[in-house]
Amino acid sequence: MINRVLIRTRVLQTAYAHLHRGELKLTAAEQDLMVGLERTYDLYLYLLQLIPSLTDFYQEVLDVRRRKHLATREERSPNLRLIRNRFAQQLASSEKLQNWYNQFGLRWQDDETLLRHLIRLIEDSSLYDDYLKGSTESYEQDQNFWADAFHHLFAADDLLNERLEQQSIFWENDLKIQEKIECEERPSGEEEQVQAVIEEAKSMGQYQSTSFANGPVEVVKDFVEKTLRKAVESQPIDEQILPMFREEEDETFARHLLRQVLVKHDEYLKLIEPILTEGWSSERLADMDALLLRLGVTEFLHFPGIPTHITINEYVELAKHFSTAHSASFINGILDAMAKRLREEGKILKQ
Repeated sequence: MINRVLIRTRVLQTAYAHLHRGELKLTAAEQDLMVGLERTYDLYLYLLQLIPSLTDFYQEVLDVRRRKHLATREERSPNLRLIRNRFAQQLASSEKLQNWYNQFGLRWQDDETLLRHLIRLIEDSSLYDDYLKGSTESYEQDQNFWADAFHHLFAADDLLNERLEQQSIFWENDLKIQEKIECEERPSGEEEQVQAVIEEAKSMGQYQSTSFANGPVEVVKDFVEKTLRKAVESQPIDEQILPMFREEEDETFARHLLRQVLVKHDEYLKLIEPILTEGWSSERLADMDALLLRLGVTEFLHFPGIPTHITINEYVELAKHFSTAHSASFINGILDAMAKRLREEGKILKQ
């Protein structure tokens, strides 16, 4: 499940945090990296577990409604199709998911406000109306209902996202790297000054945040939806839940990329300096831009199986989220020139 997009993002965050702390201990950096990746995988499993947990809670809600003194006819005899949903039952039967959930520190059941909110979203939706009106019942219809509910009702829900963030599993910046801030006058001093501007903007209702389309959280949501849609009734659900790493080489890629950029960050900056445009020295580079360039050079030199254009595109996308408004084009130009020079010098052979 952890793909190269997620790995590059987490390596960037980890390296930035450690360089700014003045910590270059590889063991500590690798440990932080793996914790970040594990949290990302936890989010994947946690969101899958939402469906059986919400189904159990809905059963409790229907039971309470049924016992009301002045229960309506519909409350006394509710439609139980969602409770009998075959796909939810299949997820509930997963030993892998239940074993993980039993050892995990968070419980969906501990937040009744959120669960009631999600139930209301479902019951008020045309998606739910159409589901109940279906003339036939099948596994495919049950599966499609939950996949569509996750996509249309849950994935962008503000309260759900807020709760996940509060529970410290939703972190985009779990190593407290930096927040991308775009304002007319950004203070050039310490982090405290930047934070003061953020707080002032929030208090005045002028603060806005946007999700990173290729960031860890959004990528995880995509994998959750793919898992929901690709499951089949004839196969055990445990075989369809994605592992943390699809291939062992992905974990190796993560560790090696982090090691090289930390160990050789000064050396790589010296390689980049001759490419910098006139008027730009390494001292004038934004810290994030300098790190993005170093990571690009690391991939050029140490990962022959990754084409240079793939590397460039990936770090341009990261620059759009983590650096300034002009950084993406800057990163693109410097890395493209760097790749050409390294090929001319025979240091890389790939295209």
